[in-house]
Amino acid sequence: MLRRHSLRVAFVAGMLDRGGAEKQLFYMARALVEEGVDVRVCSLGCGEVFEAELQRAGVQTVWVGRSAHPALRTVAVVRALADFRPHIVQSAHFYTNLYAAATALSYGALGLGALRSNAYREISANGYWGRWLLRLPTALLANSQAAKRNAESLGVRPESVYVVPNVIDLAAFDRAAEAEAPRQDSSRVVVASVATHVPVKRLERFLAALALARAEVADLVGVLIGAGTEDGGLRAVAERWGLGSGAVSFLGLREDVPRLLRGADVLLLTSDEEGFPNAILEAMAARLPVITTPAGEAPLVVQDDVTGYVVPFDDVHGMAKRLVWLARSQELRRSLGRAGRLRAEQDYGSERLAALLLRSYRDIASARGREALLKLMPQ
Repeated sequence: MLRRHSLRVAFVAGMLDRGGAEKQLFYMARALVEEGVDVRVCSLGCGEVFEAELQRAGVQTVWVGRSAHPALRTVAVVRALADFRPHIVQSAHFYTNLYAAATALSYGALGLGALRSNAYREISANGYWGRWLLRLPTALLANSQAAKRNAESLGVRPESVYVVPNVIDLAAFDRAAEAEAPRQDSSRVVVASVATHVPVKRLERFLAALALARAEVADLVGVLIGAGTEDGGLRAVAERWGLGSGAVSFLGLREDVPRLLRGADVLLLTSDEEGFPNAILEAMAARLPVITTPAGEAPLVVQDDVTGYVVPFDDVHGMAKRLVWLARSQELRRSLGRAGRLRAEQDYGSERLAALLLRSYRDIASARGREALLKLMPQ
């Protein structure tokens, strides 16, 4: 039952499957519920992983994806919220910004759009709609300073973009990682990738760096966790580098990423573009040093020479050199890994999310003179 004097927030999601944006949506909805906010989630997808998780957290979910037509989808969202009458309608994905903005207009609510990547990539991926999706919402919630800067360079006013960084539920991660870690030869050092296998992730760099490092440290092996359109091409690249099944494993999509990371020694992220990489937070939670390109928020999250290393995009030899350093020194791996875990605990724990999110809501409402809405905000 809705509480008359409670803040009501509706999320509009493209899907609720297992992914970084979906996990962050779950964290946000759960955090708001714990603060006494009424939350509802409308999703274009149905029967997906986080649907059940949200319901267990006390959040009602509604399927609004019966039609593929944007106008009909908008009508479906508006109808799904008729009895809810939200004060805030927030998009969980960039491509659902249209539905959030239009629905918010229908109810006189604040319409908040999402920036989950670096803005440039989102504009490119959405073609004609890209710039409209950037400008239609009342304000945008980005998960990185890089996305905010890029949105501003595309003409969005600085005061319309707010940053709420990604977080991680460390207690849940630790529980998931408690299962027996994958058995491995203790003499081997495992470098992992957790990424969708698409061109922008540049996983050929991962394979090249691994091959170069193995020329000096033969007991270094790689594991690629994830799948995508590049699977076949990446296997061909591995073969060209002489990386057989004993040197690199393609594990595909997995439900046990925390367990797999607990059994690894290093995370290597090789992307050209990112927003805020969840894989880095998970690696830090697992006490792994991280080697990363300066994509998106990665160079701010990873402290160079403290929690890992930030290497220029095409410096595959630099990646390999750092893999060799880490492979040869267990103490270096442990030192950087401990620092990464501490940073995750201090700066990116999910317990801080409600305060960050509500502060953004207050700032947006205040900037737009929504005094009545401010009175509904949990203190």
